[in-house]
Amino acid sequence: MAPGVATLGELMMRLKPPGKLRLRQANSFGVCHGGAEANVAVSLAQFGLRSRFISALPTTELGEQAVMAVRAAGVDTGHVARLAGRMGLYFLEEGADVRAGCVVYDRQDTAFCALDANQVDWDAAFAGMSWFHVSGITPAIAPSTRDLTKAALKEAKARGLHISIDLNHRERLWQYGQSATDVMPGLVELADTLIAGRGDCAACLGFSPDGDGSENDWYEELSADVLRRFPNLSRVAVTIRNSSSADHHRWAAHLRTKTDSAFSKRYHLHNVVDRVGTGDAFAAGLIYGLSSGMADMKALEFGAAANALKHTIVGDTNMVTAEE
Repeated sequence: MAPGVATLGELMMRLKPPGKLRLRQANSFGVCHGGAEANVAVSLAQFGLRSRFISALPTTELGEQAVMAVRAAGVDTGHVARLAGRMGLYFLEEGADVRAGCVVYDRQDTAFCALDANQVDWDAAFAGMSWFHVSGITPAIAPSTRDLTKAALKEAKARGLHISIDLNHRERLWQYGQSATDVMPGLVELADTLIAGRGDCAACLGFSPDGDGSENDWYEELSADVLRRFPNLSRVAVTIRNSSSADHHRWAAHLRTKTDSAFSKRYHLHNVVDRVGTGDAFAAGLIYGLSSGMADMKALEFGAAANALKHTIVGDTNMVTAEE
């Protein structure tokens, strides 16, 4: 049987003013759907992998629209519960030149926050799956989603799935009395593959090398330290982004395993269309490569290429094929 990947997280409606308008100027919004783990699930389905999304959405027309969007992309949505509660929203202001973009979240008391681990049939949810992926966004939303994440990781571990966590730190989400460093180290101890941005280990795990991450040696030291502190991990990937404007980015990634380390090709992205979901695109590319039997460093390059292509795609999800 072909490998299958399950993800757990919240699917939100994204509302964005047209063009480069600021939120304060908006009188209309374009709509699409996204969320870190949903973005990974959609990317994997586009690559041709069996992909399953575990979540909850409200029993409303907005919930129906959202689940239809993910199902249409080829994702198995049979384990998306329909519960009472709100639809999670986020508002996106696109950056321009020297003005950075911004995100405003509206995701309190959503249907996903009401999902309890006891409501999930984990045997069925993980049936036929070989990999489970979650991000640090999900335990940041609320105590209920923190507990759900931990329970899901334990259920996946008990069934022998390979577990990946993308730290994906979002400071504004940690508002319920615990910080990322209180929660994330215990979750990482359950993982096999860790994915992080340049500042994520400091924000979520409480350590990083001295310096600003401008040299390759910094990433080598960071990844080696991660594997020393978390011997359960088989590999760690760190993404490297440098931006000179909203439209011009330089991007690469670093991967370390127990026996090797390498850096991907560096991409110079001169006309960024939409940077939202680019980290999820890398995670999906790396997972696809590793779960499909690619060597680690080939999977790294596949993930980096997926990330680069996502910068050219409007919306949260990376609508490209493995061949592309």
